[in-house]
Amino acid sequence: MKARLATIFALAMGLALITASPALAEDPVQLDGRYVADTVGVLDGETAPIEAALDGLYERAGVQLFVVYVNEFTNPASPVDWADVTAEVNALGPDDLLLVVAVEQRQYALSVATDASVSDDQIDAAEKAIEAELRSDNWAEAAVAGADALGSSAEASSSGVPVLPIVGGAVVIGVGAYVIYRVRRRGRTPAGMQPVDEISQEELDRRAGSALVEMDDALKTSEQELGFAIAQFGSAATADFEESLAEASTAVAEAFRVRQKLDDSEPETAEQKRAMTSEIIVLCEQADELLAAQAEAFDQLRQLETNAPAALLETSAQITAAHTRLPEVEGALAALTARYAPAALDSVAENSERARVLLTSAVQSATSASTAIETQKLSEAAVAVRTAQAQLGQSIQLMDAVDSLATELQSAEDKLAAAITDTTGDIAAARALPRDDTAAALQPHIVAAEAALAAAKSNSSDPVASLSNLGEANAALERVFVGVRDQQAAVAQAATQLSAALAGAQSRIVTTAQFITTRRGGVGAEARTRVSEADRQVKQALALQASDPVTALTHARQADQLAASAYQLAQRDVSQFSTSSGGSGVSGSGTSGSDLLGGLIGGLIGGSLGSRSSRSGQSPSWGSGSWSGGSRSSSSRSGSRRSSGSRSSRRSSGRGSGGRSRGGRF
Repeated sequence: MKARLATIFALAMGLALITASPALAEDPVQLDGRYVADTVGVLDGETAPIEAALDGLYERAGVQLFVVYVNEFTNPASPVDWADVTAEVNALGPDDLLLVVAVEQRQYALSVATDASVSDDQIDAAEKAIEAELRSDNWAEAAVAGADALGSSAEASSSGVPVLPIVGGAVVIGVGAYVIYRVRRRGRTPAGMQPVDEISQEELDRRAGSALVEMDDALKTSEQELGFAIAQFGSAATADFEESLAEASTAVAEAFRVRQKLDDSEPETAEQKRAMTSEIIVLCEQADELLAAQAEAFDQLRQLETNAPAALLETSAQITAAHTRLPEVEGALAALTARYAPAALDSVAENSERARVLLTSAVQSATSASTAIETQKLSEAAVAVRTAQAQLGQSIQLMDAVDSLATELQSAEDKLAAAITDTTGDIAAARALPRDDTAAALQPHIVAAEAALAAAKSNSSDPVASLSNLGEANAALERVFVGVRDQQAAVAQAATQLSAALAGAQSRIVTTAQFITTRRGGVGAEARTRVSEADRQVKQALALQASDPVTALTHARQADQLAASAYQLAQRDVSQFSTSSGGSGVSGSGTSGSDLLGGLIGGLIGGSLGSRSSRSGQSPSWGSGSWSGGSRSSSSRSGSRRSSGSRSSRRSSGRGSGGRSRGGRF
């Protein structure tokens, strides 16, 4: 990926620096979900053969091939670079190959990611086939030949297993599966390349329209195939397909209804239109999923039809092995019954009996399959073999459940022993807590845990149930225990801290009160209110210190804070009073120095109370001005704003010139 991106940047920079060329008409193209892009019209709109070959390639080799025809390669001019850049801008993946052909320039290139799963031999074969057709101006044939060469090479390299021929009516199922699969792949690939939010409305419209057309065609084809399948395999074998087809038809009908609503005369907002278009695509994808799942099931049935004898032989051997295992399972179940209570075994009590019945049915189905094979009724044989396989699978699941339960019960016994030990310790810890009011909430849970503990010790025949009951009781006890323990710890800690908190608060209240008293002419109501509230809080603390030390500690701390605040407010008031009175000097008009002295009453001793605004020794020069009371402070808050940017990053995939991509002239 990085190699491809580096190529893009390098080429872009090179073009920017070297060329001042006129408009470049053959820039790398956007595929926009297409598998074949013909900007020059050499195909005359006949893309179906190419698309069929591309689908065949994907089905055989799991590789996608995209094809682009242009007049010439420019920006960049190198065929390989042009192909790699086009693959990159269209977000093609490692197993997505891109064939580009410049018709007038008579050049071509095949873009291959460095980590593509195709081998060099496959690429060589494709290159040779493509070039041979291009030399004769066989534009569509070149793409078909390339796809076929890639697919054939993949099959030849796949362990040398020959491709099984499709015989008889299996062709019908195969075609149906192919059509369904093709629709599914095309519906998903574009959405997987780009998040829906980044897709334009125009592109959404195009995809929704394509999905509707393709799903409508797929439904019509599937309806025909269902009729053939019922005739071939019977109604029972095709019931699931019929149901899925009905659900898919409903989904597509709803998608058409939404489309009709978009097309009617009532306009939609941009958001509504986008949501409705997306809904169409989602509905089509849901229908596609339903059909694709059934296509896979029918493909398996078709395979059974082609190798019914071998499948029957293998299934019969597994049925015999299951029969051999059955007595062991019955013995294990009997041992469990002797050891555990019936409630503990309820889920498997009838498993061995049901397994035996299913195995008997599987034998009968296998016999029917054998008869069908002998009479060359391969479709009936396939259905019978599949039925036998299903019955066998269910019987094995029933026997596995018995073995699994035995393991679970043994594990539960081990865990129960550990839970008994744990609960015993928790009960002891709970009883060891101080017997105060907070511990009263523990008692019911202690009793419940003791009861569950006694039941677990006396009854080991259902360890799963005992473990569950004991676990619930212990969990409830632990929750309450933790709460009580923490609460008691908080009370003890508060009691320890309360004396110091009370002493500090009382001292600060006294100091503040003295400060206010000695300067009461300059202290306003706010400071006096705070100190009064501090006094009330400390009295509350004193009243609760014995019964509720936690709350008492809270009152004491609030009292200390209020007293501190009151002291600061008182200091501020005195300072403002002094400033306003002395700001114009003693010769100014207003309150005289003697008036101030009388007003403050003791202001000269402020420094002895530890005030930070002490003016001890200062000779006031009071001028005009007076204290007006009330709050004099104003505050403003200013906020700050932060702006943040975002960065975007782009990842690229590995593909670039000098790698595995190749091309040339023809």
